[in-house]
Amino acid sequence: MKNSFSLPVGIKEYTTTNVNKIEFLCSTILEESELWGYKKIITPIFETLDSLNVGLRQESLDKTIKFIDPMNGDVLGLRSDVTPQIARYVASNNSIESMPLRLTYVERVIRNNFKEGRSKREIFQVGCELIGLDTLESDLEAILLGSSIIDKLGFDKQVITLNSSLFLNYIFSRLPDIIEDDIKLLFYKKDYGSIRKYVKDKALNLKQREFMKKFVLPIIEGKKLISKGLPKDIREGLDRIKVISKTLEDSNASLRVQVDLLNVKDFDYYSDITFDIAVPEINEILLAGGRYNNLIGKYGKDAPAIGFGINVLPLIKTLKSDQLGSPIVVIENTDLKNNAVFFETRDFFSSQGFISVLSNQPNPYSGKFDLKIKISKTGQLTLFSNKNKKIASFKSLSDLQKEEF
Repeated sequence: MKNSFSLPVGIKEYTTTNVNKIEFLCSTILEESELWGYKKIITPIFETLDSLNVGLRQESLDKTIKFIDPMNGDVLGLRSDVTPQIARYVASNNSIESMPLRLTYVERVIRNNFKEGRSKREIFQVGCELIGLDTLESDLEAILLGSSIIDKLGFDKQVITLNSSLFLNYIFSRLPDIIEDDIKLLFYKKDYGSIRKYVKDKALNLKQREFMKKFVLPIIEGKKLISKGLPKDIREGLDRIKVISKTLEDSNASLRVQVDLLNVKDFDYYSDITFDIAVPEINEILLAGGRYNNLIGKYGKDAPAIGFGINVLPLIKTLKSDQLGSPIVVIENTDLKNNAVFFETRDFFSSQGFISVLSNQPNPYSGKFDLKIKISKTGQLTLFSNKNKKIASFKSLSDLQKEEF
């Protein structure tokens, strides 16, 4: 009989094999971030809608799945992004957390990305956030940590793209409100042909058209941007990006660093440098992040911040399940009188990092294993390889414990 029950659009179940891969990826990322001084926190799976959507525009609000709290009638939302939760956490716990604060998390987020298709609705996200510093060194720390994590996952050849939300937001602020959203969408789609047409658009006055010619067209045409005439903070931000780009290139010959000043990011809370990391083996961005200096202040306490998130789902197809997890030992005992030895053997191998599978029947285990142990009626232990080839025998468990594993 065919199962008539279906899951919501864009939501799926994960097999034991894929869960094993997800757990491996998340633990590898957390281990590396811990070595850099980042501490794990857990954020709520849902919050009041007002809390989740502080400082976000309508386009971002639409990505949040909303429902009514039956306990008090509040409008709640499933988190579609973790960064606002980090901001609220920092502002709410400033009395017990000292700056700079380094946080990491493993969370699952759900987004109503209607335009992007169902495959983009659910994300297993691991992220790192550096709170309380606004320096070139802190920017480098965030980017290098992200690069180090991707390297630990087996991808040494990386493409790091640096962007400036500060520069882009300045461009958009100089355009008429009536066309700002239209031209922002063209930037997002990288439709530079249509952007060129806006230079002659009657919706722009002469001053605005000259502004586009001076600060947008040169970038589209691959020419050097002359920053003279830009506000001081933007010039300083662009200079910082140049220094970061050079430092990254000098730090690792396997890194390819590029600057794309016209790249629009998904989230509008970014305030300055943004970045992403891609690898040749996967046809989508693995890591994305940036600086969001103004977001935490909207929750009540000003603090600069930079961070990134990694979507682990694109990575699972690059892993082979037999290369992951703990080794498996199958322990066979067909004589109930040896139950004490049976369980003592299990406890010993568990202490050595093995997953122990117990059986009271000969050769019942059909899955893959790394080692098999048969316990005889006299308590003798015989070890077999994963191809059932005899390795060694021991008169007792104590004799086996003297060996190194």
